[in-house]
Amino acid sequence: MSAAQTIRRARFRAPPAAVAQMLVSLSQYQPAADWPRDCRALADQVADTEPFAIILFTEPLAPEHWRRRSHTLMRRIETGSELDQTVWRHFDAELNTRMAEWLRDHRDPDDVHLRSLVRQYHPKARAILRAEYEERYPRAWKRRWAERTYLRPRYKVECRRRYDLPPPLGLWGTDAPQQFYFMRRSGTYARGCSTSSGSREVHSYYGLAFLELTLRGLSIPCHILVYDKHNQLCLADTLPSFALHAGAMGSNCDEPQGTVRTLMQTARTVRVIEADDGCGIREVQVMAPRTIGINDRDDKPRIIRAS
Repeated sequence: MSAAQTIRRARFRAPPAAVAQMLVSLSQYQPAADWPRDCRALADQVADTEPFAIILFTEPLAPEHWRRRSHTLMRRIETGSELDQTVWRHFDAELNTRMAEWLRDHRDPDDVHLRSLVRQYHPKARAILRAEYEERYPRAWKRRWAERTYLRPRYKVECRRRYDLPPPLGLWGTDAPQQFYFMRRSGTYARGCSTSSGSREVHSYYGLAFLELTLRGLSIPCHILVYDKHNQLCLADTLPSFALHAGAMGSNCDEPQGTVRTLMQTARTVRVIEADDGCGIREVQVMAPRTIGINDRDDKPRIIRAS
C-alpha cells in the first residue's frame, strides 16, 4: 500500500481558470429528483452522465472577521418587549398547550392568534415584572416603572457567516465536510454530509455508487476545495480519479454490510489535518485504498450496523 498523498497548505491556491469556469457552471445543475436506493443500480443510472465529484472543507471563520459585513450577515431581530418575555418565561408550557389546541383546527401564519394569547397573560406578567423591578431597583423602581420601557420592543443582532460560494456549494452553511456528486450530462447533483439523516443517506448511496463505477474502470475526477478562514475559496488539488470523504459512510442506507465493506476497501479517502491551534487546516491527506469500517470517522476500523 502506497503512502498517503499530502497536500500542504502552502499549495492551496485560487482555482485556476478551468476550475473557476467549472465552478461557475455549477449554478445550472439541479438536485437529482429521484434515484434507486441500491448503489449498483444507481451506478448503472449515472454511468453515462460524465460524473465528477467535489469535496468541500470549511475552516472556522477567523475571529477578526466576525463583526465585518464583508464576511458575515448581520440582521436586527425583534425579540419582543420585556413584558412579553416575562409571559414566555413564566407561562411558556401553558401557552404552547393552548396554541397547539388552536392549530388543530386553525392556521396562524402571521402569529395573530399567538400574539392575542400573549396579551391575555399581560396582567399576570405585569404583576410578576413589577415585583422583580422592586427587588432589582429598590431605590429607583417607581421611576423606572413609570417610564414604561418594559412595553417597548427589544432587539438583538444575529450574526451568521457569509458563504460566498457558487451555488449549489454555498446553499448550506456548515463547517462539516461536504461531498458533492455531479452528473454533467443530466445536469443534476447530489450532496452528501454527516449533518442529517437525509444527507448521510445521499452520501452513502452516491459514494458507494461512484466507487462501483471506479471498479468498472471509469475515471471520475475529484476536486478538493477549502473555504478558508478568510472566506476565500481555494483549490487544494484536482485528483484524476475518485476519492471519498469517508465520514458517515454506510449510514442511513440498506446496503448489506458486505457490499459496503467490499467497496470501501477500494476507496481512496480524503481527510484534513488541523493546525495545532485548531483554527485552520494544516494539510489535506489522500489515503490509499485500505480496509475501512462503516462510519469510520476516527480512522479506527469498526463495523456499525446502519439504522
